[in-house]
Amino acid sequence: MDPKLVTFIEDVVQNVVGLDVALFYQANPRTFDTAGGVALRTHRSIEEVEKVLERLAAAGVLEAFSRGEGRYTCYALPKDPAAWNLLCRLSEAFLDRSDSRKEIIRLIVKRQAAGRAAPEASDAVGDTRQ
Repeated sequence: MDPKLVTFIEDVVQNVVGLDVALFYQANPRTFDTAGGVALRTHRSIEEVEKVLERLAAAGVLEAFSRGEGRYTCYALPKDPAAWNLLCRLSEAFLDRSDSRKEIIRLIVKRQAAGRAAPEASDAVGDTRQ
C-alpha cells in the first residue's frame, strides 16, 4: 500500500469512525455540513465525528467554515485536488481491494490497541504502591 496512504490512515483516520467519515466525504464530495449533520448521516456520535472532522481539517483533507457568528462549524472538501485524490485512493484501497482492506483494518486495530495500552503503561510506571 502507498506509504502516504498508510500514514494518513495511522495519523488522521485512526479508527473506524475516521474511516467512515473519510469514505463518506469521498462518496459525497459536495457535502457542506456540521459535525451533527455528518454524525446523522454516518450513524455515529457527534463527539466521535467532531474529533475526526477536526483531524481531517488539520490535515488539509477538509476545510472548516465558521458559521452563525461562530456558533457552529461546517466542513467541506477543499478545492485542492490532492485531498480528493487521497480520499479516492483510500476508497479504492478499502472498497475495491481485499488485500488493502485487510491492511487498513489491521492498521486501525493496531492503532486502537496501542491507544488502550498507553494509559495502562503510564499508570503502571507512575504507580509506586507496594
